[in-house]
Amino acid sequence: MTATMTDTPPPAAPKADTERARSGRPLGQILMIVAGALLLVAAVRVITGANQLTSDGQVSAALSLAVPIGLAGLAGLWSERSGVVNIGLEGMMILGTFGAGWIGFQYGPWTGVLVGIAGGAIGGMLHAFGTGPFTVNHILSGGGINILPPGAPPHLIALSFRGHQGRP
Repeated sequence: MTATMTDTPPPAAPKADTERARSGRPLGQILMIVAGALLLVAAVRVITGANQLTSDGQVSAALSLAVPIGLAGLAGLWSERSGVVNIGLEGMMILGTFGAGWIGFQYGPWTGVLVGIAGGAIGGMLHAFGTGPFTVNHILSGGGINILPPGAPPHLIALSFRGHQGRP
């Protein structure tokens, strides 16, 4: 038995396209956008007379208030990586904050923190239970979780805190 060998070279590796690997905008455009944003902030500051627009306290407050939104974004990222579309994160946060506020008022701040965590977990379990055994679409389940919690707390607050100081 004879074997015939052809002298064909192996296929060459594709060359890296350096133009596609770069970002879509050149550095000059990015710097112009940043400069334009700084000029816009300066113009708003001059027009409105708000001299504290770029103060340390303003930046610090913005960063501290952005932490819950950043944590919700991180939770959304983790759920997307696991294959679950979770658009009900805001509703879960509202469940947690209402539970924390109500129980924290009744029993103290640390109990309120624990109940706030449990409230968010209950929202997550509602989403998991709806999309798991009942096979509801992830978008519909998350939308329902986003719609129901913002509507219920105003009525529950009116019932729970009636007659207390600061409430008519």
